[in-house]
Amino acid sequence: MNFYITSGTLSFLKIIQKKHHAAGIILLNNPNTSMLLHESSSKSFFQSPRTFEVIEQSGELRQEGFFALHHIPVSPEDRPSFEFDLKEATNIIHQQPGLNAFRLLRPISSDSYVVLTNWSKEQDYARFDQAKLLTNKKLESLFNTQVLFTGKPYTATFYAYKEKK
Repeated sequence: MNFYITSGTLSFLKIIQKKHHAAGIILLNNPNTSMLLHESSSKSFFQSPRTFEVIEQSGELRQEGFFALHHIPVSPEDRPSFEFDLKEATNIIHQQPGLNAFRLLRPISSDSYVVLTNWSKEQDYARFDQAKLLTNKKLESLFNTQVLFTGKPYTATFYAYKEKK
């Protein structure tokens, strides 16, 4: 399964989402940016997508709730060991209360993996985050034999966009 992410202004992305409504595109927004998520076995219709392969998943992504995207840059030669260790580390996520969906995304043309989670509400993610079950520091400590990262991991959070009535 392929996974595509594109960013842009909220007004422009709303037009794309409306045009491709049947595709189940999810529109996310935070105070700084907006993005579209599209999961499909076919090619993307985004002009400039960031493309990923879904290598692990649970649940169904919804146009509701809260999203966290953990970006983890890894060198190409270290991907196999990273994926093995990361799959082990992310097993804990699947049992978390309030989790709607989870995706582990392998980059196609970049070096950053994405661990994407969709939560029922921000408080569910905050509880998970405060428990420090999956932190950037914990991810870094998994790989103590050599440096696998090509950059600093970071997390971006978003709300599923809801049209105001």
